[in-house]
Amino acid sequence: MFLYLSLPLTILVFFACRYLYMIKPWPILNPVLLSIVFLVLIIYLPNLDYEQYKLGTYPLTALLEPAVVVLALPLYRQLHMLREKLNHILLACLLSVITAFVSAFYIMPLFGADMLTSASFAPQSVTTPIAMEISKSLHGIVSLTAAMVIFAGIIGSSIGLSFLTLVGVTNRQARGIAIGCASHALGTAKVLEVDSIAGAFSSVALILCAILSALLMPLFYSILY
Repeated sequence: MFLYLSLPLTILVFFACRYLYMIKPWPILNPVLLSIVFLVLIIYLPNLDYEQYKLGTYPLTALLEPAVVVLALPLYRQLHMLREKLNHILLACLLSVITAFVSAFYIMPLFGADMLTSASFAPQSVTTPIAMEISKSLHGIVSLTAAMVIFAGIIGSSIGLSFLTLVGVTNRQARGIAIGCASHALGTAKVLEVDSIAGAFSSVALILCAILSALLMPLFYSILY
C-alpha cells in the first residue's frame, strides 16, 4: 500500500512546505530541508519500508537528470554575455573543482576523515545525478554523497545570496558563478527567482563544474592513488 502512496505523499509534503516558506521565507523553513525532515519522520517513526518508498518515488528520481535541461533557457537568453565571459567562467569553475578535490583529500584527512569519507564528500557541490556517478568512480559512499549534495544546495539556496552580500560581492555575474559552483541546481533555482542574469551565469557554472568534475576528479584520484 505504501508503495502507491509514496509518490503523492512526497509531492504533497513538498508543496505544503513550499507554501509555508512562501508565508515565512526564513532560511530554516527551506522547503527542501523541511520536506526531508517530514518525510524522514513519516517513514521511520512508524517503521515503514524505505525500499517501498524508494521504488514508489522512482519517477521523481528519474526526472532529476532531464530536469537539468530546463537550465538551457536562461543560458540561451543571456548567451551574448556568457560568450564574453566564458574564459573567466571556465577558470572559476576549474578552481572550484580543484578546491573541492583538495579540500576532500588533503584537508579533511587532517581532521580525521578516512579515504571513504573523503571520496564521498569530494563531489558535493555537483548536481545530484552526476555527483553520485563521480562518487562511484572514486569508490565513495553514494548515499552519503547524495545527502551532502542536498545539504550544500540547501545552504546555498538559503543563505548563499545573503552571504555574498555580506562579504561585499555585488556583481551579478560573480554572484551567479559563485552559487552555481558551490550549490548546484538548488542554489541556481533560488538565484533564478531573483535575478535572471545571475541565474544564467549560475546555470552555466553548474553545468561546467559538473563536466569538469566528472572528467578531472577520477583523473586526479587515479594520479593520487
